[in-house]
Amino acid sequence: MLMPMSRRAVVAVIIAWTIASCLAMAAQEKPVASVASNFEGATSLESWRFSSGADSPSARGTLELGPGHSGSGAVLNYQIPCGDGTNCRGSVSAVWRPGSAIQVGGRTAITLWIRFAANVDVVIQCKDVGGRSTEFLIPVATLEQPRVGEWRHAVIPIAEGPNRVKGRIAELSVTVQARAPVTGALSIDDLRVGDVSEVFELRPDAPVNPPTAGAERLAPRLGVNIHVLNDNGALDRAREAGFSFVRMDMFWADVERKGRYRFDGYDELLAALEARGMSALWILDYGHPDHGGETPRTVQDVAAFGRFAAAAAAHFRGRAVRYEIWNEPNTPQFWKPAPSGAEYAALLRTAVAAMRVVDPAAVISSGGVSRFDGKFLSEVLTADLAAQLDAIGIHPYRDTAPESVAEEWALVSEWANRVFGARPVIWNTEWGYSSVDTTRGEPQSGHSAAGRHRQAVLAVRELLTVWILGMPLAVWYGLRDDSPDRADPEKNYGLLDARGNDKPAMKALLTLMDAAKGRTFVGMVRETPAGIHAMRLDGATDTVMVIWSDRPRQQTVATSKPGMLSATTQMGEVLKTKEKPPRFVQWVLQDTLGPVYLRWERVTTAIQH
Repeated sequence: MLMPMSRRAVVAVIIAWTIASCLAMAAQEKPVASVASNFEGATSLESWRFSSGADSPSARGTLELGPGHSGSGAVLNYQIPCGDGTNCRGSVSAVWRPGSAIQVGGRTAITLWIRFAANVDVVIQCKDVGGRSTEFLIPVATLEQPRVGEWRHAVIPIAEGPNRVKGRIAELSVTVQARAPVTGALSIDDLRVGDVSEVFELRPDAPVNPPTAGAERLAPRLGVNIHVLNDNGALDRAREAGFSFVRMDMFWADVERKGRYRFDGYDELLAALEARGMSALWILDYGHPDHGGETPRTVQDVAAFGRFAAAAAAHFRGRAVRYEIWNEPNTPQFWKPAPSGAEYAALLRTAVAAMRVVDPAAVISSGGVSRFDGKFLSEVLTADLAAQLDAIGIHPYRDTAPESVAEEWALVSEWANRVFGARPVIWNTEWGYSSVDTTRGEPQSGHSAAGRHRQAVLAVRELLTVWILGMPLAVWYGLRDDSPDRADPEKNYGLLDARGNDKPAMKALLTLMDAAKGRTFVGMVRETPAGIHAMRLDGATDTVMVIWSDRPRQQTVATSKPGMLSATTQMGEVLKTKEKPPRFVQWVLQDTLGPVYLRWERVTTAIQH
């Protein structure tokens, strides 16, 4: 029979239990960092092994020491037959089993240097002591390292979100997953599992990865979409914002009347642009009531479109114009009733050939496809047709963060370069964010302060992404809201409202352009916490760091105060900071804040590539 405890005994038990619980929580929140390996030394692979996946027993490979990011690294060589080649699945892994299981806390992350090819997927697999396995995909490219196949620093938070590791890690694998039969190698170096710091120290002289060739300046690559021919006030604002050209539909049905072509409105618009030092990207698009209606399909109707395209090229020859043939031909909205790669290829081929006859120097892009539609592009573009183009148009719209475009942009660029060579290049001919937030499952207002603030944050981050990736041409959609309708997302993409007044996105863009003016992009800070991006700009007398986050989790940032000239928000307002520790300023960064601009006296330390 159990005897009842005294009140003092009960209190003692509660206190003891509370202390034990707090100690357990503290142990979980403060795990000791563990270095898997810097792969230096002949015995550094003793706790590692090569493994072929259960889905690919015939895969072959080795795990050996080789060149690392610095000194030695581990090299996973692989040959993956990948099944029958139609339903392709295959994998190999470099598997590490630590001497003792690693406790995972709330800030635990895996960091490593890694290098791999674009033709495979790479995942980090963590197996806990209970045998549960969790995977984390490593993108083939990021803003910090947009070039495929080069060393880059990866930070993988493993204790956040629904797909997180709990408890202790018993085994960790770096796994190559094949999408086709493949032979290659993956390299890793300096793999670490442990806590990341609660405070990220950003130094103006931090080591940076150099930018993509041609990415030094922002404004020359930027255009903005418009929908009316006569809007001089909006054109003034576009020029003040730093846009160098506009993109505008040249409607076939408006230009051609009974076999005659009239360009009066477009002539007036181009004159207005040239007076402002700007140029035009004409979209030759849409059907004609005399030539097949909404979509030209027959040989006769396609030939008629070719004559229209040739007339435009002849009329504007030698002027500051470029051309895009159709708009989003891979969507039923613009190629009715259903998209066809073969049909669009016939139209594109005919139009380009006709234009080259009258103006061999015309700058021509294929019609921007919605999203990254590699299947459609492969159906349209043959080597001989691609050779006649200057660019391939893409519309990288997404509901997710703009920074996520880096991987898709790298893959489509690598594909085009591998299949066609250096020409044509990839153009981003349309991309923007509405001030109506379509990610929520409830009605939203494009006129609300919250919706417009969100658009401003995403707009600046989009243009920073465009700059960092070195997109040769990029068009923001669009300049002015199409109507006062506050509920329709399509009507609320403008930097200006329907009356021509600045929205917050325009003010944020002007702040960015002011930071970019007279300064050169010299690199992305090489090692940052997950989701944090820091871009260095050098002027004649100063250095500016632009820093922002693409994730909701808060990250405290600290930076040195000596030599600092200013710290401002994306709206150009003074950033509220705390002086902690002495001679440092500190603030909290997260995705909803938008970019922060930190300006110091010119840093003289050489850029570390």
